[in-house]
Amino acid sequence: MHNAAFKKLKIDALYMLFEKTEEGLAPALTQLKLMKAGGFNVTVPYKEAVIPFLDEIDEQARQIGAVNTVVYKKGKFIGYNTDAVGFITSLKNDLECNPKGKNAFIIGAGGAARAIGFTLAKERVKAIRFYDIVPARAKKLAQDVIKALDAIGERNIDISFVQQASNKRGAFAGIEDADILVNASTCGMKKDDPLPIDPTLLPKGIVVYDIIYNPTPTKLIKAVKVRGIKGVNGLGMLLYQGALAFEIWTKQKAPIDTMHSALLKAMK
Repeated sequence: MHNAAFKKLKIDALYMLFEKTEEGLAPALTQLKLMKAGGFNVTVPYKEAVIPFLDEIDEQARQIGAVNTVVYKKGKFIGYNTDAVGFITSLKNDLECNPKGKNAFIIGAGGAARAIGFTLAKERVKAIRFYDIVPARAKKLAQDVIKALDAIGERNIDISFVQQASNKRGAFAGIEDADILVNASTCGMKKDDPLPIDPTLLPKGIVVYDIIYNPTPTKLIKAVKVRGIKGVNGLGMLLYQGALAFEIWTKQKAPIDTMHSALLKAMK
């Protein structure tokens, strides 16, 4: 996606993959700074862990508590969060869903769930309910989102978490009232992963957003469509967050069509 955009705009740059362990995160960032790398993305599970190593953090990224995009500027690494914009843009464009006044149920409690929960709150949803396979993580995320919204005087919604995952229905208490379901977990990335939720629990009229983009469509989206439920995977979020990251790095307008074509080609 990014290399296609660089080529399109004749920018002399290269986007590469660096796979690092948690122990290798700090040395990798030191190396990137010594290289004066123009910028980089951070993916799971380091969107929160990377923050202490950055020199500055954009206000929205600070409020969210997660960073996925970093730019090198005047000797400093500055962190941003483009997941929030990427998700909400895709939700509105690809699912034709305006979240204002709706109830959202979010599976997962990592960096992506943080960005999604925060941006849905700012879009004035009616309620957000967080679920994670480890209830304590969902509780902490709900508390963090409440704290962040209180700090900016924008909490006018109900934010809660599923306290216990004792059985199928108990784990997803509140899903019956949801208008939007978001799978913001990594469940579904591996071939043998189970579904993150039993589709028979989903109410009529709900829309489903699975942030996983490969395989296309995901197992969850296939399952909900069989039940006549509208859903999309995370390819749109990947595209829009990537376009914003590109613009942060280059200060040029991202060639969206070129980037989208590159993504579709890579997914074949």
